[in-house]
Amino acid sequence: MDILTLVYIINFILLLIASYTDIKTREIPHTIVIFMLFINLLAGYYLFGLDAIISFFATLILCLILGIGMGGGDVKIFTALAPIFAYGDKIFYIPKPILLLIGISAGLVALYPLINILRKYWRGIIPSVLGLCVFYSTLSYLFYRYKIPYASLILWIYVIISIFISRKIPWYRELINKLSYLAPVYLLAIYLLDRDYFIRNNLLLSFVVYVLELTLISLVIYALTGTEVSVKKPISQLKEGDILRDIVYIKDRVGKVENAGLWKRFKIMLELEMGKKGDYDKIIMTDGDGLREEDLKLLQNLHKEGKMPVDELTLITTYPFVPFVLIGYVIVLILHYYFKVI
Repeated sequence: MDILTLVYIINFILLLIASYTDIKTREIPHTIVIFMLFINLLAGYYLFGLDAIISFFATLILCLILGIGMGGGDVKIFTALAPIFAYGDKIFYIPKPILLLIGISAGLVALYPLINILRKYWRGIIPSVLGLCVFYSTLSYLFYRYKIPYASLILWIYVIISIFISRKIPWYRELINKLSYLAPVYLLAIYLLDRDYFIRNNLLLSFVVYVLELTLISLVIYALTGTEVSVKKPISQLKEGDILRDIVYIKDRVGKVENAGLWKRFKIMLELEMGKKGDYDKIIMTDGDGLREEDLKLLQNLHKEGKMPVDELTLITTYPFVPFVLIGYVIVLILHYYFKVI
């Protein structure tokens, strides 16, 4: 067994331990990251010379940027791994395997909440998606028959707007949901009326693809409009690092709480960056790093003084990050050892 393979195995074990602690405590022991960094710098310098050191510092700069709003404690693992991936091509001195690892990890982290939203709201999402697919496919056929230009663009814009509308207007949602029962009728009707169109466009497969596409779009829209998986937590039990879904406005040491979706939080964040607080003395909202100690103490003090309108605040459910890094790490090693592509 060569040195590099041995180092990869050691890092796998360390990531496994870090994943366990991240799941249990939402914390990554500094000793693990320091030990990982120490081993990887020594092995990287021995195997790749100055390339390992340059890769380390280049990845460190990238991770400092990623750490703003993402939770800087997690992304330091990428920096620790960089020296042992300094063997191949690089982009701005950052090893391509590290960039791939970051991409895989971030993609899995983004996908996991969407899966949870689907599990929680599938009874509302699936009928709506099937109904929209029937509507979209029917109009697509009619537009095809009458050669209407830009049909696909017009229909996709309408479908996306419909998803937003169906979340706000109950009768419209019910109408779209009822269309879902016509899915087999639509497919059978097109097959009987225009078999050439059905076969040429592989309509059955196309319909399945539409369902998958619209399901993904619906999940993203659900997330953008504030349908995160969230929990209530007593103010007295809040801790540093908790990520609030609520926005807390404070004026004259009296709190006001607003349950806000992603767009609202983004708008307030931009206003705060420009120094706009309106009539309020302070606005508390959290980014990826969560609640700061000073804000936590302020909230708990106001609650003790009876100046908060609620006893609980809504938190966005967070997920351990290191297990996704571990999965990405294994994928990168498989691509390296078995497929020889990186």
